[in-house]
Amino acid sequence: MKNLYTFILTLVLVLAAQAQDLANKIPSDANVVVTVKGKNVLQLLSLKEFSESKLGQQMVKEINRETKGELGAIEDLGLNLKENFYYFLQTKDGVFYNTFMIPFSDTDNMTKLFLNEWDEVITDGEASYVQKKYDGSLVIWNKTTMAVVIPSDQSNDYYDDYGYYDYNDYSIPPVAAEETLEAVEEVEETVIEAVEATETVEEYAEEVVIPKPTASAYDYDNNSEYQKDIERKRIERRAKRDERQQAQNKGTLDFAKQLLIGKPPRNILQNNSYKKSLGKGGDEAMVWMNDFSKFYKEMLPKDLLGPANPYEFLNLDEIYGGMTLTGRLNFEEDQAVMGMEYTMNDALAKAYKPMYNGKFNKNFLSYINEDRLLGYLNVNLSTQGILEAYPSLIETMLTGKKEGADSKAETIAAATTSITRLFSLLIDEEGASKIIRGDMLLLLTDLREKEVTYVDYEYDEDYNYKKIEKTKTETVPDFLFLFTSEEEKMFKNFMKIGVSEKKVDYQNGIYFIDASGSNPFDIHVMYHDNTVFIGSSLEHLSQIRKGTYPAKLSNQLKKDIRNNATSFYINGKSIVSRIPSEAFPRELRDNIDFLTNNTEDLNVNFSKIKGNTMSGEMILQIPDQGHKNSLAYFFNLVDKLME
Repeated sequence: MKNLYTFILTLVLVLAAQAQDLANKIPSDANVVVTVKGKNVLQLLSLKEFSESKLGQQMVKEINRETKGELGAIEDLGLNLKENFYYFLQTKDGVFYNTFMIPFSDTDNMTKLFLNEWDEVITDGEASYVQKKYDGSLVIWNKTTMAVVIPSDQSNDYYDDYGYYDYNDYSIPPVAAEETLEAVEEVEETVIEAVEATETVEEYAEEVVIPKPTASAYDYDNNSEYQKDIERKRIERRAKRDERQQAQNKGTLDFAKQLLIGKPPRNILQNNSYKKSLGKGGDEAMVWMNDFSKFYKEMLPKDLLGPANPYEFLNLDEIYGGMTLTGRLNFEEDQAVMGMEYTMNDALAKAYKPMYNGKFNKNFLSYINEDRLLGYLNVNLSTQGILEAYPSLIETMLTGKKEGADSKAETIAAATTSITRLFSLLIDEEGASKIIRGDMLLLLTDLREKEVTYVDYEYDEDYNYKKIEKTKTETVPDFLFLFTSEEEKMFKNFMKIGVSEKKVDYQNGIYFIDASGSNPFDIHVMYHDNTVFIGSSLEHLSQIRKGTYPAKLSNQLKKDIRNNATSFYINGKSIVSRIPSEAFPRELRDNIDFLTNNTEDLNVNFSKIKGNTMSGEMILQIPDQGHKNSLAYFFNLVDKLME
């Protein structure tokens, strides 16, 4: 019996906790849901610490101004900071409803935020609200919850209603066209006669008399038929616009009331995809996106491809149906981590896998020296996989006649699939992959100052100018770019063309392209070990060619480069320390020491596709001292930059 009581008590507590969570009010078919977990955030940064930050002080100042001194602290708003805050996007009948859900301990002070004369607070039963008439956006609240709803009408008719003129009517009134043509002909005759009768510019100017056009339908005469027609159309369009806006405002209000007071038939917690994305719940913030096909259908304008409606021949559900994206943000003690999971349906995963299944050239690791590494970008794709997958992907998206599709839509679909088919037949995917296999590595090895020449202009008192060659100091990067290629013969043939045209120099197996106006640094190119090397440093390429390049790389960076489809690394501290102070904006120059001491490494990695999922992670390291955690680090950084 004791165990039964314990079970019932636990169940009641769980249900009570769920009842307080505003996720219960979010419809299950929401396209996007963003969650900020107040309790987790407060454990990292207290309300007192936030209020004392410069950003918090600005917020307090704004609250004081908006309430005309009635409220003087963030605590006065009555926010329940221990609960979850939500933003969600729902598409409904061509309207995007952007909605913010905010929990409150009490909303007694809410009316003090709307003291301006144009903010009319309306109370309707349990809810009070303020709504803007011109766009329908509103703020609505009850005792424990506030919602901010911002609608956005995506339909074409909405934009048509807001024009002053009828932009679809390009015709000129017949009377105006005839009178305008007569006036033009009369001017032409006068000019011809004057030119024939005069020999000098002065005589020509005296004799040419441009006739004053006769009264026409285009004259700004309010009594003309043309102006009356314009005015009538303007009034009709305005009435149509006002009627549409009123209907949209009512729809937004009904949506907000249902959200706040009612209960959706199914809420987001009953959506299996969303429930699966919740994880262990330890994140500070989370974003979830669902049903990409519906989102694209609502977002893409129907006139995207001119007269043909793209939805009549684009099989968006085939590619984007069942797709979800989940992102998580965690502020840890020594780093901030943003993770992402991108889940595709079977059709898209089947097409993407060959693209991201590139081979990595392990020889690349012999050309990286971490001691002189400021950053890198690595891509492990498959050129052959991309060339083979894209035609079939486009065909999948366009194949199949949709019910109600017109001939233009069918023509576009047929033409596009024919072009992709022709492309697939003409391109030798395997041959192309021998030229560029798909694995590439860009290394940033140094930042150095270089004196460059440029052309300026000097003017005398009569505004005559002459070209002056000047010099200035610029910060330019040293880089090394590598990609795998089996076509050494093709590479050398291309370089021979450059040498014969005297655009490229050659010495000791390395080709050289001199700096020019559009190219601030010298470029050196060579082929070595089934790899094309393009770099700014002759010394580095010479060392690589001789086999004496001092390679050095940590195990973690080796793992990131070898195992991921894409990886990105920035050595923030080294980059900031090597940039001359003159290159920074003036307002940051006093904070260069702070930036140098508080900028650390950034790593971004995207894995290869496993099953139907691709995952990614961005990690920003923070300094060992001076910040109690990574969230406090960001606020300290903002405070310093606001000084």
